[in-house]
Amino acid sequence: MTDKMAAPRVIPFSEATAIQRLDSHTYAANLVDTFCIGTVPNGGYVASCILQAASMHLTPRDQQGVLTSHFEYIGRTEVGPAVIIIEDVKLGRQLSTIHATLYQHALLPSAPWITPASTRKNIVAYLTMTNLQNERGISLPTAFALHPRPPPVDHVALATDSDPNWAAVKFTPGHAFGYIRCLQNAEYFTPRQGQPDKSVIDLWVRLASGEPFSNASLGYVVDCWPYVVEAYRPLAPGARDEPFAYDAVFWYPTIVLNLETKKALPEQGAQWLQLRVLSKQIRNGRLDLEVSVLDEEGELVALSHHVDLILGSERNTSGRKGKGKKASRI
Repeated sequence: MTDKMAAPRVIPFSEATAIQRLDSHTYAANLVDTFCIGTVPNGGYVASCILQAASMHLTPRDQQGVLTSHFEYIGRTEVGPAVIIIEDVKLGRQLSTIHATLYQHALLPSAPWITPASTRKNIVAYLTMTNLQNERGISLPTAFALHPRPPPVDHVALATDSDPNWAAVKFTPGHAFGYIRCLQNAEYFTPRQGQPDKSVIDLWVRLASGEPFSNASLGYVVDCWPYVVEAYRPLAPGARDEPFAYDAVFWYPTIVLNLETKKALPEQGAQWLQLRVLSKQIRNGRLDLEVSVLDEEGELVALSHHVDLILGSERNTSGRKGKGKKASRI
């Protein structure tokens, strides 16, 4: 990795997504720098913070599992304190629906926690909560499988980067990902023989901290590699029919993220998860992402769909417009 991607230490995911209850419907988070892309925290990472708050909120009802979630990124988040306010939309015996809003800027140390006309509403979300372990009902086989099929894997060999079919992703000096610090929080492995197609990416991932993946971490997992566009990058200047400059640096901000949990991860978590990331259309600076998450046994864990933009990296690192920044005091 380059020096730009290096950090004093890898912050454990559980620490980076730690949530504090402020009152019955208000929760505090602290978004950390090492999960940033440039100056902006990774959208999936922030989604995981909201998933943690939602789980904490409905644990008393034994509905701490997130069945479905829909996130709208209406403002650019930043490193530092955040407040998540939850509204109970409908509380049911099997399923409950809640609305969550993440606020930043000009936060207060006590209720009402936010400053009207100054605090920014950055993310809004709807979540359907349940107890995934208690799900009962008809289960039927389907013909679902990843096509084309990824190569087989030996997870013991993968852990030492000696699997014959999968190789660790290494970030060489000058790589266009140099400003994406959130990549240091996971280890990524791709097929040694190359991807099935430019618009399709297969990955095995594990957390760099050594922690297992939790159910709440799935928000981060499905947004940890939104880099389909990078497969189209020219290898040198002046390449024939180049779609963009070979040294262009892009930011892929998430506008909408939908996540459905198909299977709860074990209570002890999962060390490895497999991803299939694909895009059906990349056009006019916008792309869709379809993400399938599978466990070590090949069972489907989650499905996710995104809408992302393709922007120059200067849009990420530029200063915010408006009045001077007022400190938050949570």
